[in-house]
Parts: sequence; C-alpha cells; structure tokens
Amino acid sequence: MSRFWKIVLGIVLFLVILNFALEPVALYYANKALGNLKGYKGHIEDVDIHLYRGAYRIDSMDIVKVDGENQMPFFSTAAIDISIQWSALFKGSIVGEIILESPRLNFMVVGESVQAGGDNDWVQTVKDLIPLQINRFQIMNGEVHYIDNTSQPQVDLGVFNIQALATNLGNVNESNELLPSRVILDAGTSGSGKLNCEMAINPLKQTPDFDLSVQLDHMDLTYLKDFTEAYAYFNFKEGQMYLSSEVAMKNGEYEGYVKPILKGVRVIDLKNKETSFWRKVWEVVVGTVLELFENQKKDQFATKVPFSGNTRDSKVGLLPTIGNVLRNAFIKAFNSQVDQSVNIETVEKGQADEKKGLFDFLKSDKKDTDPKKEGLSQ
Repeated sequence: MSRFWKIVLGIVLFLVILNFALEPVALYYANKALGNLKGYKGHIEDVDIHLYRGAYRIDSMDIVKVDGENQMPFFSTAAIDISIQWSALFKGSIVGEIILESPRLNFMVVGESVQAGGDNDWVQTVKDLIPLQINRFQIMNGEVHYIDNTSQPQVDLGVFNIQALATNLGNVNESNELLPSRVILDAGTSGSGKLNCEMAINPLKQTPDFDLSVQLDHMDLTYLKDFTEAYAYFNFKEGQMYLSSEVAMKNGEYEGYVKPILKGVRVIDLKNKETSFWRKVWEVVVGTVLELFENQKKDQFATKVPFSGNTRDSKVGLLPTIGNVLRNAFIKAFNSQVDQSVNIETVEKGQADEKKGLFDFLKSDKKDTDPKKEGLSQ
C-alpha cells in the first residue's frame, strides 16, 4: 500500500473514531441544555453524529412538567436533525437548519391551569442545542393537542399532520424586503378540517414584524361535541366551521381580525330522551340565538372580529409574543365584531375601533349593550 493511501486510511479511521467519541459528549451537553428549564425537565435518549454532512441527530426527546399530576409530555418528538445548511454555505454564510420529525405539543389542563411551557424561553433552548444561527426550520408530521381530562366529558382537540417550513430566518439571501423570511404551514384538524397558514416575518428584530394569514375550512362541528358539552353545555348536531384571520405587527403595534363562519348549524335534538329538560331548554336558547343572527339565504352565521394593541413594553421572546397575540385574538373572536382589512402597511395608520360583542348582552357585567344596534358582517 502506497504512502498516500495509508494517509487517507488513517484520516478515515480517525474520523470514524472521532465520530463515535463525540456522541456521548454531545448527548451530555444536549441533556444539559434541557436542564435549565423552569418547572419542566427534558430528556434525550440518544445522539448520533454525522460528521460527513456536518450534522447530529437527536433521537426521542421528551419534555415533561416537574411535579405535574400528569406525566404526558408537554413536548415530544421522534427525532431532531440538526445540520449545517450547505446551500447557505455556498453563499458564504455558516448557518444551520433543523428538522423536527413527528413532534407533538400537548396543552393539558392540570388543576386550575394549563401546562403551556411556563416562562421558559424556548427559542433560547433551541439555540442551546445548535451552535449555529438557524436559517431553515422544518416540521414533518407534527401534532398539537388541547387536552382536559378534568372536564365531563373529557376534551381532546387537535391539529394533526402538520407540515411546516420556515426559510431565510437568518436573511442569508440578504433581502431588502421589510419581511425577508417566509413560513408556510398545512395541517388537518379535529373534525376533518383543513388548516393553512402563511407568514412573512422579520425574526431578526427584537420585536419581530410579521404579516400572517390563517384559513380553516370544512371543520365538522359535531367533532366539537365533547368541547361544547364540557364548557358550554350544548352539542352541535350538524354544521361546519370556516375561519379566516389576518394579523400584522410592525414596531410592536399589531392589528388584525378573526372571521369565524358557521354553516348549516343545528344544536337542538328534542328527540333525545336522555337529555334533561333544562338541557333541552338551553339548547333551544342557543339554537334560537344562532337562528336570529343567521344569514338565512346562505344558512350561515358569521362575524368579523377586529383586534389591535402593542407589545412594546413586553419582555417575552419571539414565540411567546406571536402566541399571545393570536391567543388573545381568537379568544376575543366570539366577544365582538366589526368589518376591516389588515396588512403590514395598515398597522401604523391607527388602531381599529372596537365594538361590543354579539353576545355581550348575555353577560351580567354588560348593562348597556343593545345587540340590535350591532352590525353583522357576513
């Protein structure tokens, strides 16, 4: 064997030995990164090093609530692939990409609260797991669940088969656009609904600017029977839900709308002998309210809900900021209404006026709301 081939063989053997030697070290530091979580603990089963492609792979990661009554993980994933993004390297940037395989996120009711990650900076946790700036992020076959085992009946609503891709998060392409990064997401929901989200964002700002659109189609409302029975004491016997939303934020100011549409809704089933008298009375009330505000020609109930605000005094991170905006918007969706269009250019032109809610007259603390004066957008 020539000297050249001996050198090549020696290098190959060294890299193989180094590859296996680094795996327990990487496993130790990966688990250490999960040891700084407040109120939660994480565990990684195994780490595989792939030096030939500048990557390492985390197998089977779980994050559970410490001292929680329930041991179902807050977050779990079959695998996380972390690597150098070679396409960006050819452009002169050393950045990384992450692929989550079959991740699952569980928002579970525990006592009087919902396990939602606490005050942890999950973006920082991800940064601790990868020493490079993240430029590409992908989710394959993900799931998100809202679970309440304390209610009667128990509730489990989910978003399934999530396929998501975020690109140019580090602005490697050196775009001069206001929102240089793109995020797309497609998924299914409980009730065979179809969910689509598209977002343009500038994640490099401390408070990110973004423009988000959300569309939900063909969700069978009968699949919400456990949820509505547990929290609203009625069932949907028939009907579909459609929902659209736009949210834009610039320099900490945000505005948007949520527009839910219910089609072909029926909530009354007086033939059910097992239903109590008062339950039937309540279902008649709910059905009557929906009938009063229904577009009779289209057989649908619709409302368009504006919201606005600012996050300039907020000290939370990127994901909590976006999450809080969306959560407040969708909770408010059934409390108020008006008609408005939103994009990133409208945010600085002033915040939308708020109107009182369609069902505010049912609330004891609302004494002066006249539902007949409220406009209905259909």
